[in-house]
Amino acid sequence: MGATAFLYILLSLWVQDAAAILGFTRSDFPQDFVFGSGTSAYQYEGAVAEDGRRPSFWDTFTHAGKMPDQSTGDVTADGYHKYKEDIKLISDTGLEAYRFSISWSRLIPNGRGAVNPKGLQFYNNIIDELVKHGIQIHITLHHLDLPQILEDEYGGWLSPRIM
Repeated sequence: MGATAFLYILLSLWVQDAAAILGFTRSDFPQDFVFGSGTSAYQYEGAVAEDGRRPSFWDTFTHAGKMPDQSTGDVTADGYHKYKEDIKLISDTGLEAYRFSISWSRLIPNGRGAVNPKGLQFYNNIIDELVKHGIQIHITLHHLDLPQILEDEYGGWLSPRIM
């Protein structure tokens, strides 16, 4: 069983258990309440060196061994390769929306300038898959994922020059 399938089973059991324990159902929420899930590009996508993506400051940070468990974002949940399966699980769970972030390092690898066609295609594929399943799309344009090249040039978000 893959990690995604395992997480889906845990989520399904948790939702069912929470509903049973807390005694709520869908009808207890306003009609226009939207149930959804979300991910952060660095924590979800993996594939940090594929299809033109360049390092973000998180790659540098984690590869320097600064995470307590020595983990990196190199593979993570492997959403770059498994997004179709994951979106099907979102749909099968009955969620109505999905919020995801776009990796600046994947979309515009040099921090500015040319858009990476493979990065753009990846995000277009996610959007197409969400539309196919009738899931609302919510996008976070920046989720603390600065390209390392801009971190090196400006010293990160603390520099007023980066704005």
